[in-house]
Amino acid sequence: MKKILFTAALLACGLFASAQLYIYKDGQLRFSMDETPDSVVFHAPAVQEPVEEPKVPYNYDANLQYHAAPNEYLNGCQQAGRVVTEYYNGIRGNKTLKVYVPYGYDENKKYNILYLMHGGSENENTIFGNDVMLQNILDHMIMNGELEPLIVVTPTFNGNGSEAQNFYEEFRASVIPFVEGKYSTYAESTSEADIKASRRHRAYGGFSMGCVSTWNVFLYCLDICTYFMPLSGDLWCNGCNSGQDKARTIDDAIAKSGFTTRDYFIFAATGSDDIAYPNENPQIQAMKNSSNFVYTSDFSKGNLYFMVAPGLTHWWGYVRHYVYDGLPYFFHE
Repeated sequence: MKKILFTAALLACGLFASAQLYIYKDGQLRFSMDETPDSVVFHAPAVQEPVEEPKVPYNYDANLQYHAAPNEYLNGCQQAGRVVTEYYNGIRGNKTLKVYVPYGYDENKKYNILYLMHGGSENENTIFGNDVMLQNILDHMIMNGELEPLIVVTPTFNGNGSEAQNFYEEFRASVIPFVEGKYSTYAESTSEADIKASRRHRAYGGFSMGCVSTWNVFLYCLDICTYFMPLSGDLWCNGCNSGQDKARTIDDAIAKSGFTTRDYFIFAATGSDDIAYPNENPQIQAMKNSSNFVYTSDFSKGNLYFMVAPGLTHWWGYVRHYVYDGLPYFFHE
């Protein structure tokens, strides 16, 4: 409803000299008008630009140590997300993947996304299955404000000529377009340009053979992914016989990408008694000596960290806690 207010001032001689008109709508001034004997001038109110809230810096620990999630995080949560089974037809045929959507998922909001790969002799059901139940940890972390709501996808490298080392091809050509065409992420569309533009909101990780997959995704998909979580595994590639060889191969991929040290972040983890440690550790140590990496878990200052859990072995029962420790450090830079 509009409210019109006139105010008039008369000169001492009694003649009408000027008037002002104010137009309001819903309690807000829309415009005012000055009227004189010779002219009418409209004045629009000053438009106040929305003020963007400053981003609060994340409180990193520069030397993050292993901490298992609280025991209750392994149980069901009162604010539980959903795990959905999805079917897609990709470059290697019909396959299945699982998608975790957080409690209160809203398709009108944008979500960061983590693709998390299983190990050898496992499949897309493992991570959200009864032996791991990672969704419970995610639910509690999100409910308690330790982790921003995000989407987590568990694909598989099994079947139809797919394997850990070449899954990056399917990841790029099939998995991302299918998942992010259906779920709300920061990709405005599934065009190559929009997938690249949203790379800072996309992460990839994996355990054991899934970790082998992760290192190869780093080599070949750095243009579409920024955060990496290699868990209990090293890079497998032709001619990679030592830690130095593996680090050099990674350096070559970075050089081809043209990215700087602020454009990719690696949180690696394993146990000191894990069968993967003797191969992963030399690779990480060689990477620490590269100019492409700054070693710290404070990702506001660096981009590479290796968390070693004392005495732990090669088991998802431990590895799910590495995700608990490392995932909150993603998506801030």
